Formats: sequence, C-alpha cells, structure tokens
Amino acid sequence: MAATLIGVLAGSLLTSRTDRMHWSRDKQIEACAAIVAESTRIQLALRRAWRHGDPVDWVPWNVALGTIWLVGSPAVVTAAATMDQVFWDHRNQFIQQTATSEATWNEARDLMEAARLDFINAARLHVDPRHNKLTQVPVSRPPLHQATGPSTGPPPTGRATPDTSSA
Repeated sequence: MAATLIGVLAGSLLTSRTDRMHWSRDKQIEACAAIVAESTRIQLALRRAWRHGDPVDWVPWNVALGTIWLVGSPAVVTAAATMDQVFWDHRNQFIQQTATSEATWNEARDLMEAARLDFINAARLHVDPRHNKLTQVPVSRPPLHQATGPSTGPPPTGRATPDTSSA
C-alpha cells in the first residue's frame, strides 16, 4: 500500500511539473507572438503618423513589452528592449512629421525590421535551441540597398516587388 501511495505522489508531482513547464512555454510563445505583431503595428502606425498625421497608440506595445518582461528569457527581453529603443529613437521625426524624405523612412524602417529579426531569432532559439537563425526580415520586399537602387527585376523569391510606400 505504501508503494502505491508513493507512486501516486511521485506521478502527481511529475505531472504538475510538466504542466507548469508547458504553461510557461505557451505563455512565452504567446508573449513573443504579441511582440512581433505589435512591433509591426507600431512600425505601420509610425508610417501613418508621418504621412497622414495619425496618432500612435503605444498602449498595446507597452502591454506586450510588460508581458515579455514577465515571462521572457533574458536574451528575449534584451532583444525586445532593443526593438523598443529603435522605435523611441525614431518616433519624433515621424510623429512630429519632421522626417524629410522617403530615404529617411527607409533607413528607419530597415533598423526597425532588423531589430524585429533579432528578436525573432532570440525567441526562436529560446523556444527551441535547434532552430537555425533566420536572415531575412519577415516582409516581402527587397532590402534597402535594392529598394532604393536601380531596378534589378523581381526579388530572389520570384515574387513581384510589392509597393513599399506604405510599409
């Protein structure tokens, strides 16, 4: 009888531990997905602020940051903080509409997207260390040096180059 009781207790402890690990991993993945989604929304909001004077709602971004601070690993939190810094470094020129050219936007956009890619790689490696690093930003457009240079045909994926005026 004692062996049965010990077996039930050990099984209960292992199940509880596994459940907590799964819950924690699920929360980390949800928090990382929110950061990626909100960073894209903020980038587009900054573009609309610059081009049309639309307000930027920072609340969802700050909520996503707070969540990643609660459940993220140190590397993931650092990558999110870097992305936040890029937004803050460029916000005034777009919110106050002082950016002078499309080239200014393109440079800021590339910094935002590079920070997003660094975050995605940090999150991927934390979730599963067997993941390889990604090298392409999660948008379908050529890099800045191709976007502003002479037309060289479609990007390597073979897809037509999308209009970059709104991204």
